[in-house]
Amino acid sequence: MALPKDTRQKMINLMYLVLTAMLALNVTREVLDAFKTMDDSIQRSNNSIESKNNIVYSAFEQAMHTSDSVKVKPWLDKANAIKAETEQLMRYLQDWKEQVITKSGGYTEENGVKQIKSMDDINTSTELFVTNNKGVEIKKHLQDYVDFILNHIDDPVARENMKKQFPLQIANPSKTEDNPSGDWAYGTFHNIPVIAATAMFSKFQNDVKNSESMALDYLQSQIHAQDYKFDALLPIAVPKTSYALEGQEIEATILLAAYNKSVNPRITSSAGAVDVKDGVGTLKFKASGVGAKTVNGTIYIDKAGVTEKYDYKFDYMVGTAGASLQLDKMNVMYIGVDNPVTLSASGYNIEDVSLNIAGASLKPDGKGKYLVRVSKQGTTDYTITARTREGGSAKVGGGQIRVKYIPPPQATVADKASGLVHTNVAKAQLGVVAKLDQFDFDARFQVTSFRFILIPKTSGGDLKISDNTGPLFNATTLQYIKNSRPGDQWVISNVYAKGPDGRNQPVNSITITLN
Repeated sequence: MALPKDTRQKMINLMYLVLTAMLALNVTREVLDAFKTMDDSIQRSNNSIESKNNIVYSAFEQAMHTSDSVKVKPWLDKANAIKAETEQLMRYLQDWKEQVITKSGGYTEENGVKQIKSMDDINTSTELFVTNNKGVEIKKHLQDYVDFILNHIDDPVARENMKKQFPLQIANPSKTEDNPSGDWAYGTFHNIPVIAATAMFSKFQNDVKNSESMALDYLQSQIHAQDYKFDALLPIAVPKTSYALEGQEIEATILLAAYNKSVNPRITSSAGAVDVKDGVGTLKFKASGVGAKTVNGTIYIDKAGVTEKYDYKFDYMVGTAGASLQLDKMNVMYIGVDNPVTLSASGYNIEDVSLNIAGASLKPDGKGKYLVRVSKQGTTDYTITARTREGGSAKVGGGQIRVKYIPPPQATVADKASGLVHTNVAKAQLGVVAKLDQFDFDARFQVTSFRFILIPKTSGGDLKISDNTGPLFNATTLQYIKNSRPGDQWVISNVYAKGPDGRNQPVNSITITLN
């Protein structure tokens, strides 16, 4: 279009063009600032994941100083190898990030803040990684890391599952008119500004740290993979002597037995047949003859095709009086819940027998039964007394009980703490659930606060962060969830939950990927 001949109109048109250019520059600056914000957020996320991984490494080291050190050693060696490989790749990616910045002009200062000088430079990334083929080298390093991790997973099924769920995925882009061969380096680095390239390397580092985390979780789970598997607990209280005269001391052994309901061992007994059901053997026989008696037997159980046997015996006295305390759940009591106990005393009327536990409140729950509330962690003494025929009282039993806090729950979304979750299933969730599995008491936990972080799959997507109070997703988080797409990652950190004991305690973080 020809410029008007009028000088004044020419000036107006030129000013319009200048104004349009300035507006375009402002939009570009906003986009560049968005890339910088995303880069900063990813780096904070990387620091959080690194802290979590360091806790796992520390747990491995501490386990080497326990009786499980022989089991821990091979998995610790694998973990240390992964740690070294991860640190090397993280340094390699960080070096490339600095090279891009340096080649584009380095840093400058704006209002006393260090900034990349040429954030909008789109030539440097193209020249380094496409023209000079350095992108091919970077892709190979990333793929080599994936192969290295998978080679440390011995179980082929677990290796294949991890390969599918691995956060670090090196896939070629779709073929386009600009990229007819679907070249990874071209699709990743061609014509992107320097600040986008640095954000891309931060994203690679995030994938690497998350992949390291997934591998560590697997290795840690394998330490006791070959151990006996137990799914139930049984409290057992056995007095060392089943006969005592009034005023004599009674010493009892109280222990917690773990067993598997799905495995029925074969049990023999010198007193008769043992009925085994749901992993527990029951022996019934009639006492006969006054005096001390002994029952011997053997428990046979199969483990990995090999039969192991365990001999047992117990003594009893016919025609004696004694007392014992049976904890209905386990040989420990937990703060914040009702701990049911059953009191028994042969030779006495159960209404004449009473229980006292130091520092605890007892609520009668039937004949010889109590609901016990404890409040202080440690050990506490219990005493069983009975009213004698003469009208006095006598101690007929006693010992110590351990008192513990309820173990921390596991925080989940869609019943998962990590891994892949179908997008529709994830979006249907209302919040974060904290639950305590395989715990004999009805202990309910409620999440009190958490931080929701949305990490988009696409390199140009903005990182979204929302702090939530209570277990439910707030309006901001629900909007982020609504906008989530397959391939996006949710990181839920800083999770706190409160249980029956009143403690508001930190629990595990959640990392899931939508598919």
